[in-house]
Amino acid sequence: MGSLRYSCRVYYKNVFQLKSIVNFKDFASNPIAGVLLLSLIAIGYLYVDNKTTLTNQIQVLQDEVITLRNDYKILNNKFIETLKTINE
Repeated sequence: MGSLRYSCRVYYKNVFQLKSIVNFKDFASNPIAGVLLLSLIAIGYLYVDNKTTLTNQIQVLQDEVITLRNDYKILNNKFIETLKTINE
């Protein structure tokens, strides 16, 4: 347990020592590149968000299709039984 605690501390220490990819001087000297970088980050976020949303919707709809197929089978069997009783 002690080694896990130590590794977490080292990880947190390394995370806080990370430097930003672009500093304010780079933005001030070339604002168009800064805006393009922020736009690229926003587009990347929207792509990932859209992909996860669509994946979740596909899973929900597949579950709904399974439920509807089971309901259809039940109703179809009742319909067949009703037709059999009418024809007798």
